[in-house]
Amino acid sequence: MEKICQHCNQPNPSDAAFCRKCASPLPPSAPGGGHHQPGNVHGNPAPNQPWNQPNYGGGGSNFAQPGSGGGNSQRGLFAVILMGAGFLLCCTPLGLVAAVLGWLEMTAIREGRAPKDGMVMAQIGLWGGIGVTILSIIGYFFVFALGLLSPGY
Repeated sequence: MEKICQHCNQPNPSDAAFCRKCASPLPPSAPGGGHHQPGNVHGNPAPNQPWNQPNYGGGGSNFAQPGSGGGNSQRGLFAVILMGAGFLLCCTPLGLVAAVLGWLEMTAIREGRAPKDGMVMAQIGLWGGIGVTILSIIGYFFVFALGLLSPGY
């Protein structure tokens, strides 16, 4: 039996999970191959069925609406921790990772996928990671130059 898309009325194969025309989620087939699909009485979708809910398709995905603050993200904190470790160890890769994590967190905050109160930590991680990277590279050149200028024993 074909599934009819509730959004565009496109007929789809019975085993299809999404509409071939508009990519809307299709309700699952009725158990036992029956002809009745829940929520499709008189062409009206049932309001409490999962396929009629926002963000259906990710197993109960929990995405935040833009500007709502999102869920709990720790990338800003990790960026600051990596920045501090990179500074103490004079480690360029830790500074680079801190900068990338800070940038990713700032992007997530702007898109509403992370809480806005993590912006300061993300900025510290981004700019601190860039600073650690630059300072460690300068430090490597300084140590290299000292090695060239020192007398060989």
